[in-house]
Amino acid sequence: MESAASHPKRQAALPLLERAQGLKIKVSDSFGPILKRVTAIYPGSFDPVTNGHLDLIHRGAKIFDELVVAILRNPEKDPLFSVAERREMLEAMTKELPNVRVDEFQGLLVDYAHTHHAAAVLRGIRAISDYEYELQMAMMNRKLDPNLETIFMMPAEKYSYLSSRLVREVVKLGGSVDGLVPPMVAERLLSKVNGVTRSK
Repeated sequence: MESAASHPKRQAALPLLERAQGLKIKVSDSFGPILKRVTAIYPGSFDPVTNGHLDLIHRGAKIFDELVVAILRNPEKDPLFSVAERREMLEAMTKELPNVRVDEFQGLLVDYAHTHHAAAVLRGIRAISDYEYELQMAMMNRKLDPNLETIFMMPAEKYSYLSSRLVREVVKLGGSVDGLVPPMVAERLLSKVNGVTRSK
């Protein structure tokens, strides 16, 4: 009796991987590595982190093998939250994303990307004004490192107007930031700006 594996037509219907294993084919020996892990950097001040930031982080994590959320240390600015506070909040809010890690940097982004073997920079664009600035930055980064690509991503429509600066202003003026930032951030904002004691 003819077996399923010996019949030409049935043989063709066998899963490709199963046939390759039977023939002991090593694809990588003939064609080189098929897949390349891609690391991307998502830089920003994140002061504070907003739901718009988290939207891009979650979507970026689906695209890249590794996404490094890099907090910029800028000694010339007087941030609302310290780098350590921002890092703590970001790590807490991304702990369920195994390919996302939080770090901090200072200096040229291209130098930081090089040390982490990153191939791309992820940036969010909310409006035309964002695009003009981000295009200048992307072109300068390309000049400094032609191998570093910039990936622009549009925010979800409901976050298209959202920025850390606006969130800080709303809180300082006594407005509600519900739906704009994660609950952890909202609580810490009230404590930081208005001196409200955080609940235990």
